[in-house]
Amino acid sequence: MLGGNYRKLHYTLEGLDTRKHLTGLLERVKKSALITVYTGAEIDKIEGFIGNYKTTVKIKSGEQQFEHGIVIVATGAYELKTEEYLYGQHKKVVTQRDLEEMIAGGDEQAKKSGSVVMIQCVGSRSKERPYCSRYCCSEAMKNALKLKEIDPGKDVTIIYRDVRTFGLKEDFYKKARELNVKFIRYDEDRKPEVRAAGDRLAIRVFDPILNEPVELDADILALSVGTIPNPGNEEIGKMLKVPTNQDGFFLEAHVKLRPVDFATDGVFMCGMSHAPKLSEEAITQANAAVSRASTILSKDFIEAEGKTAFVTKARCAACGLCEANCPFRAIAVD
Repeated sequence: MLGGNYRKLHYTLEGLDTRKHLTGLLERVKKSALITVYTGAEIDKIEGFIGNYKTTVKIKSGEQQFEHGIVIVATGAYELKTEEYLYGQHKKVVTQRDLEEMIAGGDEQAKKSGSVVMIQCVGSRSKERPYCSRYCCSEAMKNALKLKEIDPGKDVTIIYRDVRTFGLKEDFYKKARELNVKFIRYDEDRKPEVRAAGDRLAIRVFDPILNEPVELDADILALSVGTIPNPGNEEIGKMLKVPTNQDGFFLEAHVKLRPVDFATDGVFMCGMSHAPKLSEEAITQANAAVSRASTILSKDFIEAEGKTAFVTKARCAACGLCEANCPFRAIAVD
């Protein structure tokens, strides 16, 4: 389905109605005669070079091949499936996305819950995934403020490692503090402990300010889980001959000079295929990728430099390793 992770949002921290925004975008896509959409399809192979790519996709009715001048990689990312803090074992342990769905849908549990606790950095900034998932703190602030909007008397506590409300979103962190949303910091080596207490939950965490452990009772426990890269990134990377970083996300040609380009000409990236990011950042990067792609598609022709393989005879031991490892089959040992 079109929309990716954006489909799972109902509103942004700034108040944008994401469902209405996405519906408008999808209508424009459907009505455009210049766009062909394949859903439920799988890329079989990609061949060619800048200005002359050929892609074969597998669809329900068979295979479809089409020609195109450039490629924009927008494979997205996924929410981590965690088993920490009784998630999947207790019905009142949810993710921030689940909580947003409950709030937007007018769920009675979200309305009537007197105490809500949130735990940040679940599955992020760890040995397995050392990167920050970036949008989690803003998501927590958004849901905390919505809960306070429903009932200013709700007891909302956020257990965090570091609050990272990027840019102007810091204002919403200040607003949450003003509305008496409580914040308790924890260290990675002293994670919160969660246990079931009948129909409720008990969360125990060491408070560095009080210098002693505190115990919280919660009607809902919301986890800010990390983001993991699309497992298909590696295969796509091999097809296009573009690199991924150690975390599994695609790697740009230069972080400042060419932030949406790959080293391979004619291939660009955007969104969470590159790294975890906020929805507005993903949209901005998509516009940047389209802008870069237009510099190629707007030309009548592209003058490409021919590339040939040659042997440095003084260094050649005729071992045949170059022939075995060359992905282009550009060399043969005679």
